[in-house]
Amino acid sequence: MKITNKKYAQALFESIQNKNEEEINIILKNFIELLIKKNALSKIDKIINEFNNIWNKKNKIIKATITTAKNFDESTFGSLKKYIKDLSGAEKLKIDRKIDENLISGTIIKYGDRILDNSLKTKINNLRIKMTSNY
Repeated sequence: MKITNKKYAQALFESIQNKNEEEINIILKNFIELLIKKNALSKIDKIINEFNNIWNKKNKIIKATITTAKNFDESTFGSLKKYIKDLSGAEKLKIDRKIDENLISGTIIKYGDRILDNSLKTKINNLRIKMTSNY
């Protein structure tokens, strides 16, 4: 039976629950030894990614990306953080900020499997599609 990356991650997550640092270190050492024994050490990056997804979900942490055409002030950033928290129900946010001058103006917010695109570039593209589909 093949063990998926998600199952490895879930097992690791469950095994470290309510453990102290010393116990977690032993569990991690044993986990790595198990991966070596199963010839699955090459999966470690994907397992860690799955583990992070499980951890974030259980702890109501959302990873988000805010892309804008230009840098913005901390007040605006704070408003966007609050907006994402309210939409997602997250308790904590991990946000990457990106600048993409091709957007012209506006903001694209990505979190979870959602994309909120309020960029001028998208609005122009949507208008062009609308105009060309009417003819």
